Amino acid sequence: MIRSPTYLPLWAVVPALLLVAQVQLIFGVGYSLDDPYIHLALARQILHGHYGINPGEISAPSSSVLWPFLLAPFSFTRLVEFLPLVINLGALTVTVWWLVRWLEDYMPSWWALVATMGFAFALNLYGLVLSGMENSLQVALTIVVAISLLRARFGWPFWVAVTLLPLIRYEGLAISLPALAWLFLTSQHRGKAVVSGAVIVAVVGGFSLFLYTHGVGFLPASVMARNGLRMLQEVRGWDAILDHIEHQAVFVAFAVLAAGLMLREGRPGAALMLIAVPTALHLLFGQYGRFGRYHIYYAAWVSLFLFAAWMRAGFGRLVPVNAALVAAFAWASIDPMIATLTTPTGSRNTFDQQRQMAIIARDYLDEPVAVTDLGVVAFLGRHYVLDLGGLASYEALLAQGDRRTDLWVRRLMDEHKVEHAMVYDSWTKPANWIHVGTLTLPLPWTTSGDDHVVFYSTSPEAAARLRKALIAYRQSSHQAAMMMRLEP
Repeated sequence: MIRSPTYLPLWAVVPALLLVAQVQLIFGVGYSLDDPYIHLALARQILHGHYGINPGEISAPSSSVLWPFLLAPFSFTRLVEFLPLVINLGALTVTVWWLVRWLEDYMPSWWALVATMGFAFALNLYGLVLSGMENSLQVALTIVVAISLLRARFGWPFWVAVTLLPLIRYEGLAISLPALAWLFLTSQHRGKAVVSGAVIVAVVGGFSLFLYTHGVGFLPASVMARNGLRMLQEVRGWDAILDHIEHQAVFVAFAVLAAGLMLREGRPGAALMLIAVPTALHLLFGQYGRFGRYHIYYAAWVSLFLFAAWMRAGFGRLVPVNAALVAAFAWASIDPMIATLTTPTGSRNTFDQQRQMAIIARDYLDEPVAVTDLGVVAFLGRHYVLDLGGLASYEALLAQGDRRTDLWVRRLMDEHKVEHAMVYDSWTKPANWIHVGTLTLPLPWTTSGDDHVVFYSTSPEAAARLRKALIAYRQSSHQAAMMMRLEP
């Protein structure tokens, strides 16, 4: 088949560039989630030889072993705020390049480009760029591993991708370990598979040991908070698994169909290790959603393997059946597509809420604060930040199940000499807090945890200082005056 011009796959990056330009022209650098700023704040501390958000206090807020270390060397400058965007655009470029070149084995080049752009839109690959998180890189590595396996080409890109994948996100273990086990059992690459597996185990295990020896558990706080503190003691129950399957029924069905086609080919080992085991691990330990992020790697993985098996079976000419599969894929991808379309709104939410909280804490209050949404406040702030959500405070994480908020919140704030809190209105507050003001997020509300952030102080004296700061903030701009309401 005639190959397309070298530059053709780059056209698939254009929608992401337009999305980035739209956001940048409106209000400058901004991400659709608050979470990337947690990594940026952690990266700055790593550059100074400390692992945590607050100097002198070990914590594990990052959902990735490696991601904050990629950011750390550039954390001496505020330009590091752009670095997740640059990395994600690079990861998207790798993703679409590999997809277009692989699809050219099955269809004309321009159709391969169209299919790649549709795939990227459906699975929120464009929106992931502006999430500022490591998911774009996770998907890129997943695509490289999948296509390398499908082509049976195991050059350096495969070994780099299969090794780095679990280090970028823990879900990568569900892909890399079964793939390496399959290669060990079936190919001449046993030595490389063993080395790659050993590196993964050593780094992930070593990182967990580092966390444990510093008294913050075996896993990052974000993983523990997302999966529950009892995750290590018990396997996810059937009710949770069935709920997980319900949310991803189409992709699970794709996995079953792909495995069935592999069995039809006489490849039970591949069906087990490359489809069944990753699916089981994802259902047991993975997650769905969070603005089109958590399940995308799995959806991409099973979709590629199903497509390849379907084409090998000679079903590519069954137009009505193919149309039904495409429709099912589109139906299963409604949430990720909505995430892509609302990414500019999410970025605006981050700017209007979390960045305004950070500006108030840094430029007007200039004191330690407690928060339930950590990112921008920690990245831009100059003082101690008490994370009541638990990502940057292991004590707060352990206390999440304790409904006696008055006791543990008051104790932590007293210990860290914090007299002010900026928390979501839906959060349970201690009875002794004094309500000073409320920041209301302009509609539409897309990615923030709540559309109201309430400002409290723990004493009349502290409340007077906070009120003075909020009055000054209200006077800073017309928008600030509209969003901030002070209590009488």
